[in-house]
Amino acid sequence: MSVPPNSDDPLTPELSLSTASKLLTKPTRRAVIQHFSTRKTPTAELSELVDYIHETVETVTSPEQARTMLVHMDLPKLAEHEVIDYDERSETVRYQDGKYLERLLEISDSYESSS
Repeated sequence: MSVPPNSDDPLTPELSLSTASKLLTKPTRRAVIQHFSTRKTPTAELSELVDYIHETVETVTSPEQARTMLVHMDLPKLAEHEVIDYDERSETVRYQDGKYLERLLEISDSYESSS
């Protein structure tokens, strides 16, 4: 039985569990969500995200690789599902509302750390 979305509740998912899970399978997208969940402001410059991804994602070996992954794969995918807005001209990323993804990420991280 599915529960209809409640637009008044910020934790009510706009995404299906399947879609949210697919978004969180890539370490770089997980890191983008983690980055914004720890910030007081919902905006970040692309260069800031590149540095964060390069520093935190083990499989990313250079800033150039981080930038390529973000610009060509991860930011477009997150924007497609309205998790972020990405302005390519100004290279600014605005986090929309990822509370649902943040909760799923917390659950996933706590499960992985207890295994």
